[in-house]
Amino acid sequence: MKSMKIAVSLLILFLISPVMANGWESPEKTSGGIKATLKIDLEKSMVDLYLNDAASNRPVTGALVKAAIKTLDGKKIEKELIGMRMGEAFSYMNTLEMSKKGKYKFEIKVDSGGTKIPFSFFYDAK
Repeated sequence: MKSMKIAVSLLILFLISPVMANGWESPEKTSGGIKATLKIDLEKSMVDLYLNDAASNRPVTGALVKAAIKTLDGKKIEKELIGMRMGEAFSYMNTLEMSKKGKYKFEIKVDSGGTKIPFSFFYDAK
């Protein structure tokens, strides 16, 4: 019985370790009928923004997405996030060097069908 508890504890630790590794879960925000989820992959230096229609949960594929990222030293980096389908998923992505530890602020503007919707995210690189 004790070995079963240890095995289950190790499995739980293994499953949550990616979240613990960078100290961050992918947040979701909804505004203007669009649900936005920001995902960061430090190993690949990738930023992915998934946009879905809040009502139907279908991917938003025709938006123009721009991100302004405030870095640790106060610099502002502006990037266009390019829409791309990878398998079944569609996201807006670009690379971003985030090797320095600290807090990054993402100000994202989504232009979908002439409607401009802002989203703000914070990322703490630990």
